[in-house]
Amino acid sequence: MIARISGTVILSLVVFIVVALLVTIGMWWWSGGLLPGTVTGVISGFAAAFLVGMVSIAVGRSGEQPRERLSDDNERSSGEPDR
Repeated sequence: MIARISGTVILSLVVFIVVALLVTIGMWWWSGGLLPGTVTGVISGFAAAFLVGMVSIAVGRSGEQPRERLSDDNERSSGEPDR
């Protein structure tokens, strides 16, 4: 459990750094101003890290619960024929 949490934190941190740097450099090159690029990069980095964290949590939760298999035994029979 701790390994999964630390893995998610490390992955989110890496995604934040990479996205923030790439967006900052791209905005700096495009607009010529460092401040707008930095602000946009930090916001984009936070959004990407949040998205990675949420997807990781959703995948982890879906893998923890065993799926119920449907079979004839699980169906209720009311004694009436199917329509």
